[in-house]
Amino acid sequence: MNFKSYSLSIFLAVFLISCSEKKDEPISELSVPAVEPIETIEEGETSSVSDLESHPSFQNWLGFYQTSAPEMSMGNFNLSDVQKLEILPGSVPGNFDPEFDETYAPFLIFNPSKTMYLDIDSYNWSVDNEGVAQFEADQEINLVDLKEKTVNRVAFFGPSYRIDDAFWVSDSIFVLLETGSDNRPGIMTYNLKDNSIYIFQHSEEISPSDKEYIQSRLEKEGLKYNP
Repeated sequence: MNFKSYSLSIFLAVFLISCSEKKDEPISELSVPAVEPIETIEEGETSSVSDLESHPSFQNWLGFYQTSAPEMSMGNFNLSDVQKLEILPGSVPGNFDPEFDETYAPFLIFNPSKTMYLDIDSYNWSVDNEGVAQFEADQEINLVDLKEKTVNRVAFFGPSYRIDDAFWVSDSIFVLLETGSDNRPGIMTYNLKDNSIYIFQHSEEISPSDKEYIQSRLEKEGLKYNP
């Protein structure tokens, strides 16, 4: 599927405004196949353009890579694909489950109303007896609904790609920040109202970093990192 190139900042302005003001209309003329949406909270939901660029997780992620790759910028991300969200059962326990490992509690990413959270870590790594994180080759991204007590897989990545971080723009819009072996970072915007995924890629390769972003996330919570 071929798409006209869009600036990420311009697109997100239209995307977020349309989601907050026109909740029953498509977010873009680039339509996605109709699917049954996940039930989401409507009341009190807010979103604004500044929620993306000013979000601490986004600032940390962008700043981290700009240290070694000053050519990486918001304006160089272009829309590369639009997909529908495929919902599958997740394979990690929610924090309401007795089998949930509290090691992951500091890494859960909650939506503003605290009714859902993203778990980008439980499937990807575990901690050995010496407190060192040991990584799996694959990464599963899970969406946990605390009201319904359900765990759903919303993304799965092989060893060539990794989700560095994630954050919520509103109760039903979240963003995944991606890096890969091709040194072209990606930003994926998920809308749970219509189960759409907008994928942006950096227009060119960036200079690789000598340190992985996830290392800083783990060390911040006192865990040791084993690449």
